[in-house]
Amino acid sequence: MSRQYIESRRAAADVEPYRIAAYDAEGEFARASGAGPGSPALMGITNSLGAVAGTVCDVIRSGPAELEYGGAVNYGDALTADAEGRAVVASPTEPFIARADEAGTAGVIGRVFIERGVVLP
Repeated sequence: MSRQYIESRRAAADVEPYRIAAYDAEGEFARASGAGPGSPALMGITNSLGAVAGTVCDVIRSGPAELEYGGAVNYGDALTADAEGRAVVASPTEPFIARADEAGTAGVIGRVFIERGVVLP
């Protein structure tokens, strides 16, 4: 059984539960708003409590997690962030933060495994 690695970091802004977090100022995170050029690097996933701006909150950095889908996702898809920090299928050459451990559609809280990489063309 895999275990989660969770870190406590200060939230730079409110972040909803089950969303992808991105690096912000040193020691802080914010909700990811995509993964394209110029976007902050993807850090992890918020838990069921989300995050409140200015407070120290947990971010799941590795292992199994739950993540809200922002569109149709199939088992095994490489996932990245949409503009709302939800999981969407990563395009070729795009960085991803997790792989789907179950299929789902927009609004579903799906099981994922945090696994960073870049989708090969």
